[in-house]
Amino acid sequence: MDDDGPRRFSEPDERFAQRLADDLARVLGTGILIADLELGPAEGPARIRAACLFDGRSETLEASGETRLEAYQRLIRLAAELRLTVAARNMIAPV
Repeated sequence: MDDDGPRRFSEPDERFAQRLADDLARVLGTGILIADLELGPAEGPARIRAACLFDGRSETLEASGETRLEAYQRLIRLAAELRLTVAARNMIAPV
């Protein structure tokens, strides 16, 4: 593998990552951006990481599971929690 450039996804991984990015964007809403999305290995236990930017801050969401689908579902729940946390923080001390 070439370490000089970005890692290329296989076509199924690319579709999976795009679907995940679309779902995360819907859950996170307009005030939170996805800066980076990292899929762990395709085989074995799954790990997915999403770096999010909001209000001049960053947060990395990380989920794991026995399968990618399980990690995907956990990451979506973490994204929903982040959205609620950011919304609550903005209600108390608006940006």
